Amino acid sequence: MKLRNHSRQGSTLVVVISVVALLLVLLGMAVDYTGTISRESQRSRKTALAMEIADGHLEMLFTSWRNIYRGTWTSYSNGSGGTDYTIVGTNYFFTPLYNPGPAPTAVPSMTPAATPNPIPTPPSTNFPSSTSYTLGQYRIQAVDPMIQLDSSENALHETTWGSQSYVALSPAATPPAAYGPNKWQYSYFYLAAVDVTVPSSTGNVTAKVRRVFEKKFDNPWTFAVFYHDDLEYQPTTALTINGKIHTNSGLYIGTSNFTTTNSVDYASEYVNGYSPNDTYHSGSTTKPNFAKSDASLTLSDMPPAQVSAFLPFGWNIPLNNADGSVNNDSYHEILEQAVSSPDALAQVRYYSQACYRVLIDSSNNITVTKSDGTSVATNNNPGKALKDAITVNQAIQDQRENAYVRLATVDISQITSAAEAGTLTGWNGVLYIADTTTNGTSVTSPLGGTGANVTTTERGIRLINGYRLPANSGNTNNINGLTIVSANPVYIKGNYNTSTNSGDAVPSNSGTYTDPDASGYARKLAAVIGDSITVLSAGWNDLNSGAGINSRPASANITINAALVGGIVPSGGGNYSGGGENFIRLLEDWKTNTMCVYGSMVELYKSTQATAAWTGTGNTYKAPQTTKYYWDPNFADNAMNTFQSGPPGNLQIAAYLQQQRWYQVY
Repeated sequence: MKLRNHSRQGSTLVVVISVVALLLVLLGMAVDYTGTISRESQRSRKTALAMEIADGHLEMLFTSWRNIYRGTWTSYSNGSGGTDYTIVGTNYFFTPLYNPGPAPTAVPSMTPAATPNPIPTPPSTNFPSSTSYTLGQYRIQAVDPMIQLDSSENALHETTWGSQSYVALSPAATPPAAYGPNKWQYSYFYLAAVDVTVPSSTGNVTAKVRRVFEKKFDNPWTFAVFYHDDLEYQPTTALTINGKIHTNSGLYIGTSNFTTTNSVDYASEYVNGYSPNDTYHSGSTTKPNFAKSDASLTLSDMPPAQVSAFLPFGWNIPLNNADGSVNNDSYHEILEQAVSSPDALAQVRYYSQACYRVLIDSSNNITVTKSDGTSVATNNNPGKALKDAITVNQAIQDQRENAYVRLATVDISQITSAAEAGTLTGWNGVLYIADTTTNGTSVTSPLGGTGANVTTTERGIRLINGYRLPANSGNTNNINGLTIVSANPVYIKGNYNTSTNSGDAVPSNSGTYTDPDASGYARKLAAVIGDSITVLSAGWNDLNSGAGINSRPASANITINAALVGGIVPSGGGNYSGGGENFIRLLEDWKTNTMCVYGSMVELYKSTQATAAWTGTGNTYKAPQTTKYYWDPNFADNAMNTFQSGPPGNLQIAAYLQQQRWYQVY
């Protein structure tokens, strides 16, 4: 009898069907997973694309914001003797997508236009991966430092500090400032917003990206060395800079003789070597010694860092002769008088800041005016006190210039006495002195004022008896110190801002370099500003100025406590600029003497009068046995308990920075 196995056949069919079903399910899951991955990948790509497009628009906003600011000359106050804050509201940065009004107020002499055009959007062709994106928001707005916004993302500001009460910030209003550790360190903030939507097969992807722009103000006295042009250091003996160093251009250091104790910044490039314009130096180089955050470290952890440029007053205006104006040839303009009107730089010229302006003509006549242009008679005070402090028509030979220079010699001790006695009414600590004779014009002048007549073609201002500077008191309107400014080269003879009496012992002249004040004297806030800065020893003899180097020995060690602002002759044509190590010019044999400088060394322009190139030591000068450069902390921490931060007058710098960035994607 034959048996049939129907149940087994049925079971096999069920198993087959189950397996096929399972495979179909797995296949479906795989297809679905693949689709999900594809969609997620596409969304990720679209998200990245939206972020890329948004960041591109942020870069356009930042570049436009910075360029508008760099060319805007807006004076809101001359409160400290001539301050150009160059701060504007949101309405200077309108865009096609954000233009609520009112229109910005026209600014006289602004470049490129009195009122800037709206900031354009980048062309969509800049983003070929997706030209069909849309912009939902594209704007810059001035904001409170705490970035308070309403529900529509419009800026709010606090009505009074600490009130926690906020109201709308008008597009025409300048933003409130955020202040740093000293009076002239502060910032203004702007919020850039870009919303970008990119189409996707699974729905749109939107990226909302925000970035804070900062306009940061400071003063150059924050740095031991501040250069606007290339900064080179190629010292042949050991040199240490005690303080921060910054250049707006290139930094070139090629020797281990150079040491720093603080940060070193550059805006263009750093080269451990020589500038391409310096053909004076050649051969191998060695590594400089940069600062360490911890002395126990074997290697430096503070190498030079690239940062944004700090521009004088935040301007990158066309300072050249190309526009036909004689009022904006270079940053040297801050030393000069305006030649014509209107003068866009009026509020920042030291000529405008000075409480008194003393001018000397080709015939050695002295005229004095106040900052408002009012004439001051010189037959009675205050004009007489100023005139009596100045001896005109003294010639020397400047061996670097290879030319005779007619000097006007200013007795700083007489200026100090007159200021402290209240004779110089309206005193603000800034004194402007210049010989207005055209440089290059031949004028006869006696050597030292009493020697043989020589033909001079250059002019200069010499400071003597500068050992004591005005103290802050009621008679000096509580101004601490003195700022001397000239469009001419300035020569400093003897110790400056070191002691109560000329013969007092100054410790830094006896090897204690970290103590630059004589007992009983506290150094004042001081600056000397000129076309160039030359230091002469106390025993300098005008009659020997034309003799060989052996007849021009430095008579004593010297200490200078001041910020020094001067020009350079840049490297080129086979010559070296002299570098930062020769920023201070010398004309004597210093090889057995020391020089100590406490303050700040600032270069903003190329010399226009003292234009002879540095040619090395030899018959021109011999370098000091020891040179010490220290940044003066009194310039920053207000340790002198005055309302000042830095020397009298105002010289500001500003940087344009991109700060924190955040985004949201959905």
